[in-house]
Amino acid sequence: MLKSYFLDMNKKLVKKGSGKASGKKTGAVKGSSAIDGKILCEKFAGLLPGQFRIDAAKPVDSSGFSPEGADLIIYNEYCSDIVKLLNGYVPYELIYGAVFIVDDLTKASLADVINRVATVKKINRFAETESSFTVPSFIIANSSSDYPLSELKNDILNYYMSRGIEGDSEFEIMALLNKGVVVKDWHQGNRSFAALETLEDTAMWFYILLSEYLEVERDDEFDLRKYVRNDRTYKEY
Repeated sequence: MLKSYFLDMNKKLVKKGSGKASGKKTGAVKGSSAIDGKILCEKFAGLLPGQFRIDAAKPVDSSGFSPEGADLIIYNEYCSDIVKLLNGYVPYELIYGAVFIVDDLTKASLADVINRVATVKKINRFAETESSFTVPSFIIANSSSDYPLSELKNDILNYYMSRGIEGDSEFEIMALLNKGVVVKDWHQGNRSFAALETLEDTAMWFYILLSEYLEVERDDEFDLRKYVRNDRTYKEY
């Protein structure tokens, strides 16, 4: 039952020959296949636990820092109008994941998405808080050409090492649709990834692995007062 659901999702996720990039700076070329970001969002909205939402909102921390790069944000719905309340932003304390879409995974677009992830991972580093939580980052990609998983894994490691990107700025899960998943191996520490050839089961395992990160308990609490941008002094009587 579970497998059939995701096999059906696979058929709807990729738009053939649209030439229209659904994610940010994906590097898709005209005539190539593109991941349908709207379908992805709709499908995952029905798969997340009840308190979570997924939306193309912008992340922000209490210092006002709002990194660009994520296509979708998974967050704990503090109230149904939380995104409207903050003018399209989601507070850092409510975020449980960031999703990055790559329409055509190549060596160039791999470098781009790795950098986008690293940028989003900087959120809350400039805020006055003791939280050590870094936003889990999930990449879902399609490829119009053959990109062997072993080569992809090596390219990921080489890029992180050659650019000196910190371990806590690495992504957690990458799904290359209908090919496999690349997962950060926390047991081995930083600079360690496992690549699994999951073929048509890739979307299913991507969801299962992603869900495990939603079970992590945050060590900080959301305080709406921190997000008030107002220097006005009120009269007290």
